[in-house]
Amino acid sequence: MPRENEAEDGARGDEDARDFDDDDDDDENVEVLPYIGGELLKPDPPGHKSGYAAIVGRPNAGKSTLMNDLVGTKLSIVTYKPQTTRHRILGILSDENSQMVLLDTPGVMVEEFNKLDGMMLKSVRNSMANADVLFYIVDAARDPYGAWEGLAPKKGKRVPTALILNKCDMVGDRERIMELIEYFQAQEAIDEVLPISALNSTGTRNVKEWALERLPLGPTLYPKDAISEHPERFFIAEIIREKIFLQYKQEVPYSTQVWIETHKERDGVKKDLILAKVFVERQSQIGIIVGQGGAAMKKLSSSARADIEKFLGRPVFLDIQVKVRDGWREDDRSLEDLGLDDPNRLESPSI
Repeated sequence: MPRENEAEDGARGDEDARDFDDDDDDDENVEVLPYIGGELLKPDPPGHKSGYAAIVGRPNAGKSTLMNDLVGTKLSIVTYKPQTTRHRILGILSDENSQMVLLDTPGVMVEEFNKLDGMMLKSVRNSMANADVLFYIVDAARDPYGAWEGLAPKKGKRVPTALILNKCDMVGDRERIMELIEYFQAQEAIDEVLPISALNSTGTRNVKEWALERLPLGPTLYPKDAISEHPERFFIAEIIREKIFLQYKQEVPYSTQVWIETHKERDGVKKDLILAKVFVERQSQIGIIVGQGGAAMKKLSSSARADIEKFLGRPVFLDIQVKVRDGWREDDRSLEDLGLDDPNRLESPSI
């Protein structure tokens, strides 16, 4: 796209070129900074392990809760409603001798209802294809056999694979839990059965240790202090989307997508500026999001702002606008434009 000051920039570029030519004769006057020592990257110790661990399961099985527990902070949004996760969320666990990259995937659905569903299932398949360790997770308290039937691989096992029996605290019957463990241990695709309660952090340490033992030898993939590859904008949008799922009913949450138009960090005196857009599919949904006299929007902004400030560790000014993007879940251009194909996308949607 042409720039307004293109001619001016070009002239400035020519002047810079002439200045560079004039300086060619003065190379002896160039000051070189002294070597200050140190290494850009600390070398990995012998035997260092690294790899990807994918968490796959039906909607509401507890994938995101497990991911958050393992990483030690909230990366994936969690609600009581199914199919909340839309992207593959990446979380990183590092220590001196290893680095495990966790992949929290969208819930595996029995059938696709729109192109967004198809994109989410593609994300699940890609995560499984890239995994060095694979976790299938089922809800022990809600039709675990049926859930496994929809997850069981058609082909043989490719990587170390464990079945995570989640929500065991809700079963309340030890014999029932032992029965489930015995059943899943007999499945050809499963190497190990790990009973846990992700919400209570019960047994999750076993999940981490099991995966780390089976990671291949490999170098550090991300900086050791990183917990995700996603930018702050992505997590801010996810926080707002979580509040929408918790506040609104029926189809409205599933018809929304959040885009962060602006995120400007200010100095210590002024609050960060965040301008967000909530896209809906129909004009009538704007009124639902805003509410009578703006009451619903005020509630949404207040709850989202509190969690965003907690996540960023600093105060923010949050402004949320609602816009219509007709049928965006069925439109390939809209799915790409709104970042559903790339959660790290920074370019603003064309409207």
